[in-house]
Amino acid sequence: MGEYNLFNLSNVSKPLAGVINHVVDKIAGAIGWVVTPKNIKPAVIEANKSIITEIANRQDIPAHQRIFFVNHYSQMMKEHMNQTEVLQIAAKYFEPTCSPQKVSDDWIVFFFDKVKNVTEDSMKEIWGRILAGEFNMPNTYTKQFLHTMSVMDSDLAERFQKIRSSCFYSDPHLYLFMYRTNGDNIVNTKRYEKLGIYISDLRELDGLGLIQYRFTDFHTLAIDHKVFDYGKKRIRFETDQRSIALGNVALTSAGKQLCRIAPMQYDDRILDICMDAWTQLGYHPVVESTEEE
Repeated sequence: MGEYNLFNLSNVSKPLAGVINHVVDKIAGAIGWVVTPKNIKPAVIEANKSIITEIANRQDIPAHQRIFFVNHYSQMMKEHMNQTEVLQIAAKYFEPTCSPQKVSDDWIVFFFDKVKNVTEDSMKEIWGRILAGEFNMPNTYTKQFLHTMSVMDSDLAERFQKIRSSCFYSDPHLYLFMYRTNGDNIVNTKRYEKLGIYISDLRELDGLGLIQYRFTDFHTLAIDHKVFDYGKKRIRFETDQRSIALGNVALTSAGKQLCRIAPMQYDDRILDICMDAWTQLGYHPVVESTEEE
């Protein structure tokens, strides 16, 4: 096991510092990544920076070859920097109990191939959380999910965040309640638009595979336990109905995986829309506070 200069481990506990080194060893072994040991001579590190300048000034190499090399090498350096920054972000979220040896080499190769072109800081944060989450609990994130994330940008991630705010928790499940419709009894399309949730967003997120959107029909679920938490509020359905209409938007497997990363932002306006819809559907919702008096 090496010790690496990618991280400042001086303020990290010994168990966690050991975990980080094991993680880097695992990644380096999987992708053939040359990680710089902390005790390498500074001259060797600086030499890497001079390669581009040296090649660019070589007159014995044809101009088109020099241009190709410089462009290709510069791109490789940018990709490596993106990958390194994501790993540095992930280090903040590694847990002492994480299991590097249980993470598939194939998954690691796939992951780092996807993050090499990620340049937005907000997206690097998401990718860092994904990497840490997989090492903390292997088999949490699928390669299909990684592929989906690879075509997302920060704007689309923010639009998904608005959908995330319609999620309610009923141990151990997460349920998405969204009734964006102008039906016979429920008319609230304009209310969702005031929240910045438009049909174009739902269609794009559906096309990306994060949600399943139905224009009119509702997704339904047979459920006995009808108690749902939303922040510090608990909603209880006082109804004998076995089948509950979740709304016309449902999370896919990829959407549920992204929900593990996206921070929850509670919005009383979302709760008000749902309360009205639940009343119309005959669920007789009752709101309780989960805060201790």
